[in-house]
Amino acid sequence: MDERTGASLCPLYPLDKSKNAHGERRRLADCAQTTPLTPFTPTGMAPLLRQLIHEQTASGLPPAYVLKESE
Repeated sequence: MDERTGASLCPLYPLDKSKNAHGERRRLADCAQTTPLTPFTPTGMAPLLRQLIHEQTASGLPPAYVLKESE
């Protein structure tokens, strides 16, 4: 219940734990009938990363993280 308006936000139903304990679940649709997935082909750098690098170089500021030389 919403304290301000008194409206019901979401109905709550009792949980039947004995029914859930049987381990029987709803069958999923047959996966073989779905269209096959095409393999992922990399196209280079991720678009968001490319945008962030472009913004960083356009700002003229030094890089936010400089790699430490290996010891």
